[in-house]
Amino acid sequence: MTYSVVAYATGQTANINLTLISLKVPVIIKWDIPFVGTGTFQMSAKSVQSATKTLAEEPQPDEVTYMKDDQTLLILSKDTYNTAITTKTFRLNGYTFNIETDTATFKINKKDADVFYAVSTKGNREIWVLNDPAFPLICRSKRVTKYIDFEIASLTE
Repeated sequence: MTYSVVAYATGQTANINLTLISLKVPVIIKWDIPFVGTGTFQMSAKSVQSATKTLAEEPQPDEVTYMKDDQTLLILSKDTYNTAITTKTFRLNGYTFNIETDTATFKINKKDADVFYAVSTKGNREIWVLNDPAFPLICRSKRVTKYIDFEIASLTE
């Protein structure tokens, strides 16, 4: 996967390449950021099941970044996803989001993607999530994390 990332502080745009090494617990994702380096993220069983935060900070090159049990990387936890689908509302990073109808079609690799759209109660934060209980990938976010906005640019199987 390639994500386009924009830093709030500088407005600088960068691409980050992510490779899913293991979808089984622990979930392992290799990252590669041009001119920064490479490394991996690792998510525990508890993180994948019940995390209520998503991490979006620059990792250290050549290291494994172990996600805290309350954090995921670019996915909603199973519990958060199930709550979102069941109640049409969920909490992420301390914000309450409500699922709404998005009239625009979300595309990945120029193909329509089955995503749901949610907006924070104050209306200033937005998120688009792949509607897949096995891997609810965050496809796009605006003001969901402290430092960056991001959007999936391409996906390779």
